Amino acid sequence: MWKQEEKMRIVTIIVLVVIALFILLPILSGQAPIPENLSPSEIGDFIGGYVHYWMAALRRIF
Repeated sequence: MWKQEEKMRIVTIIVLVVIALFILLPILSGQAPIPENLSPSEIGDFIGGYVHYWMAALRRIF
């Protein structure tokens, strides 16, 4: 059987992969352009694209 340490290591890796996918999918799809500088309009475009991506994805799922 699996030791407790091995289970925790596997769970940690799975959580990190899920977090990485949650952050990277909108960027890799082109919906959330990476800001070139920290101006409010660039940050707003990034956040807007990020939210738009996940809203569209959730609409397709549900």
